[in-house]
Parts: sequence; structure tokens; C-alpha cells
Amino acid sequence: GRPFDGFVEQTKRVSPTCLIQFEGNRYSVPASFANRPISLRVYPDRLRIIAEGQVLCVHDRIITRSHGVPGRTVYDWRHYLA
Repeated sequence: GRPFDGFVEQTKRVSPTCLIQFEGNRYSVPASFANRPISLRVYPDRLRIIAEGQVLCVHDRIITRSHGVPGRTVYDWRHYLA
């Protein structure tokens, strides 16, 4: 049988600078989706960003154990190419 594809789905709005925020960290999204809603699928080890029925990108999920540490921003430079 297929392994269980366990994820939690959230709706997020992409910022004007092509980022979404999750657990205090920011992750880049392709520039054409700035200011638009996307679905964020949260897996134990990664984040999958979906819009219009297609996977836009996948980021490794940052797991931070300590509080008070500033959030990180994960960029994919390809997201900023027109």
C-alpha cells in the first residue's frame, strides 16, 4: 500500500516580497504569486506550497527548539527571476 501522506494544510497569503510566514520563519514563493493566496502543506520535514492545483515549490522545514531566536528566511533565488 501507499505510505500515508500525512500533512496539515493551511491557507496563507503571499507577501508583496514573495514570502510566506510559518512558525516564525519565512519562505520564498515564486514572484508571480505575490499578494495571492496559496495552500501550505506542512509535513514533518518539509513545506509544500500549492496554488491553482500545482506544486509551486518545496522547502525544507526549519525546526527551531529555542525561543527568542530570530526567525530565518529561506530564499530560492529562482523565485525572483521574472
